[in-house]
Amino acid sequence: MRSPYTLDNPPPDEPPSNVLVPSLWRVQARWWKRHTPAFDQRGAKHPVCGHCSQSWPCHSWACWDGQLGQAVGGQAAPRALPEPATPVRALGDVVVAAAKS
Repeated sequence: MRSPYTLDNPPPDEPPSNVLVPSLWRVQARWWKRHTPAFDQRGAKHPVCGHCSQSWPCHSWACWDGQLGQAVGGQAAPRALPEPATPVRALGDVVVAAAKS
């Protein structure tokens, strides 16, 4: 999941209030910022990462961006857990569904 952050609007150093692990956010935001193009590369047609010198967006930046996206986007609405499957047991060559309690 992509994050809502851009080079012009980077992630804040301090985590948003809905982030579950604030200390992890700080690490992710720091590495997201580290793997951005150097200032002289920002207007380039094919910028390179200022940290690893790979073509930008580099693999590391994409990973950190995805993690930040999950941190801010995954909290929006809790998902309902799926209904548990009916247990199945085998009796010889016949498979039967166990009765629900």
